[in-house]
Amino acid sequence: MRRCFYCGNRAFRQATETVRAHLRASRVHASAVVPVRQCAKCQESYFSGPVLHAFELAVALELANSGVRTGEAFRHMRVAVGLRAADVARLLGVTPETISHWETGKAAVNRAAFVTLGAMVDDEIEGRTTTRDRLDRLAKGRPYPKVLRPRLSKVG
Repeated sequence: MRRCFYCGNRAFRQATETVRAHLRASRVHASAVVPVRQCAKCQESYFSGPVLHAFELAVALELANSGVRTGEAFRHMRVAVGLRAADVARLLGVTPETISHWETGKAAVNRAAFVTLGAMVDDEIEGRTTTRDRLDRLAKGRPYPKVLRPRLSKVG
């Protein structure tokens, strides 16, 4: 961004702002101070996409670690890792309607599905795709190898 959207000024400075996430039905509130670019003239703040994505992932991880097993939390985690409801349904071996029922509170979120999605959040933060890859392999029904070649360097 070269100019402030509001006043047209070209001068910016580094500042911080508090971002918040409210999961109303779950009665969960999250906030964090993040860096922003601020217009030197009108003080309008501009957040970067990667910073906001990192915040959403951090909130999703806290939801998973805290055991906030609500449909609203499930949806937040799903969106934070960038998955459509249909994709999560395929990976978990359930129907898209089941995901919808969980997310709207019509049905309780399955514990295993909640933990699995939490693992995908953790993977995303760590730059891995381990859980998603395993689920994808199972969902596609690929044949497994008859001979396994374990790497002992990864153990212990």
